[in-house]
Amino acid sequence: MGKIKNNKKKQSRHNATGMETTADVEAANGLAPVPVETILPLINKLSSADANERAWAAAGASNLLMHDAGTRRLMLSKNLIGALIERLTDSVHEVVVEALGALRNLTVVGGEDVISEMYNKNVLTPVTALIPPLGTMIDSMLSGPATTSEEQEKRKTVWDWAENVISIVWALSENSEKALKVVNKLNIIPFLMSFMNNVDKVPPRVIVAAAQCIYTLTDDNPDCRVTFVKNPEYIRPFQNILTLNVAGEQELLIKTLACGIVINLRTVIVSSASEGDFSEIHSAVLPVLSGALSYDLQKASAEAVAAAAEITKVQKQEPDLSKPNQPASTEELALAAIETRLQTLQLALELIANICTESVEGVEEEEEEWKNEGGDDDAMDADDDNDDDANLENGMQDEKKDDGMDENTLREMEQLAAASETPMDLSGHPIINILTNNVFPALTNLATVTPLSFPAQEVPTPATAAPQVTAQLATTHLRALEALNNFLLTMADAVPGKWWYKQRKADAEQCWTWLFQQAGTVAGTGVQVGAEEKGQEMRGAILDAIVGCLWTLARGLDADVPLGGFHIPALMGAYSSTTSDSMRVKSIGCLGVIARRQGAIETNKVIGEFLIKLLKNNPSTEACVEALNAIFDIYADGDFDYDLPVYVQGNFNEELKGMIKMARFMVRNIDRRKNRDLRNRGDEVVLNLVEFVKYKEKERRQ
Repeated sequence: MGKIKNNKKKQSRHNATGMETTADVEAANGLAPVPVETILPLINKLSSADANERAWAAAGASNLLMHDAGTRRLMLSKNLIGALIERLTDSVHEVVVEALGALRNLTVVGGEDVISEMYNKNVLTPVTALIPPLGTMIDSMLSGPATTSEEQEKRKTVWDWAENVISIVWALSENSEKALKVVNKLNIIPFLMSFMNNVDKVPPRVIVAAAQCIYTLTDDNPDCRVTFVKNPEYIRPFQNILTLNVAGEQELLIKTLACGIVINLRTVIVSSASEGDFSEIHSAVLPVLSGALSYDLQKASAEAVAAAAEITKVQKQEPDLSKPNQPASTEELALAAIETRLQTLQLALELIANICTESVEGVEEEEEEWKNEGGDDDAMDADDDNDDDANLENGMQDEKKDDGMDENTLREMEQLAAASETPMDLSGHPIINILTNNVFPALTNLATVTPLSFPAQEVPTPATAAPQVTAQLATTHLRALEALNNFLLTMADAVPGKWWYKQRKADAEQCWTWLFQQAGTVAGTGVQVGAEEKGQEMRGAILDAIVGCLWTLARGLDADVPLGGFHIPALMGAYSSTTSDSMRVKSIGCLGVIARRQGAIETNKVIGEFLIKLLKNNPSTEACVEALNAIFDIYADGDFDYDLPVYVQGNFNEELKGMIKMARFMVRNIDRRKNRDLRNRGDEVVLNLVEFVKYKEKERRQ
């Protein structure tokens, strides 16, 4: 059982997260493909001798790319990417800007394969060649205000140019390791910082693009961090942004991105900060992040349905290519604002989850497991076969201890607890105060599903009123549950004395009940995790996260959970109804903790018999390991009130003895080269199984 670490890069993308592809969203919108007779002339005009026609064609392509997946596939099959890249070196500025816009749209809706094709066709070379002249123009613009309406319009075009250039670089860096290595060598950070240094003069959408790019480039990327080490003054703009007042959704996203950048650069900041300076990273970013969580998803859901209904009335018609750059309607802007807010929420939730996960010290360096390790895996497996029990623990990897919060925070909490008249009263600690009073309630609100969160459970899966918002809502619920799990685990394992579980026990118990209510709502008419009907995949992922939170709560409450009559059957049903090993393991783990309760012999018997039956039915390796470990913990002491009536009288020891051979065979079939961690855990559980059976045989003789 562990804390959830989020893949920030993939989750911060502007796409239909939660649905299989962007095409699914478009299909749900009922958009018909544009006829080939319309597309081919448009692509041909990208090579026209007339600059106006080239610009018109690029703008039209940009519009059609966002229309539907079928149209996009047809356009891509005609080498649209290559044609647009050629236009990036066009002699006419307007053509370049329109081509950039089309390529930027492709990064949004095309997916990783399209972004990879763009990289392979060397889009970065002409794009990065545009940065020096663009920087010169922007420097000139920032030196003074526009004096004429013509100058204002020209500046708008430059901002469009900047936003598209940055967005393309960002998308490639985020989705391609090869592209990231190229971008690292471009020394692009000074260009991006020119926007962050002028947040009051640059349109928010451009600041968002620059901040997103910096956030990606500073995430686990030592090559980029060197730039900030050499230029510590680059930190100051992000400190300033954290203090800005928020006037809209984009400004809130900028502040949240600044939090992410600060967290990415925390080792740089701490090492370069002077005494009393910006060194308390968590204290600086948590108020901003917790504030970003204040959003009414139920209200947003209703507003999205209303806006989508208006859009549908005019959306069925074929796009008018005579007006390729039509302004967005009020309803489209409303939906875009909701999507932006949900993406901000997801980022804030990811960052909060990671704050509950990572230590400040040493986070910059990641261990390369088993790198350059000597020895031959086949020989190791042969040795294992020759000697089943000897030296199974040798060579097993030591897990890196994860204290959850940085050491300074933990030390402060321990000192506060020691100094308090009431032992372990940590309510006065600023970080604990924010997490318990602001973050925790917000997490449960954001994890509560709305009427728009999932498509109806019908076959085939029908469209929702606003598929993009549905996808973002489901992802938001999942991120909230992941953050909740990390909060609960930190309160159990990192905060001294399980303070929250003791001082806020009512909150913990209410959370247990609420999680079961949410599970019932999400499951609805039933869903098989890992084998869901297309479009229902997020139901399974969210159920998996809910069971994980229940497991963590059970541990934090030392199994003293407010059990309802259906809770244990529901957890058993979660195991039997899923094809997901993750959810199976979590279900077993949660049941294993509950079974340790004293004074609940019948409950223990139900769970114990379930685990034995599970082991006899050829479970997956992961489930077998978890079930055996649960049994070791449950029946570790013969003095437990349930040990004699359940374990002994139920003949569990003989059952386990008969499983030793099966367990050994199962573990030997794990390829150490492909899954070393599971093989090591399997080796350990076999060793423990042999010793446990011997121990239980002797225990009653004494």
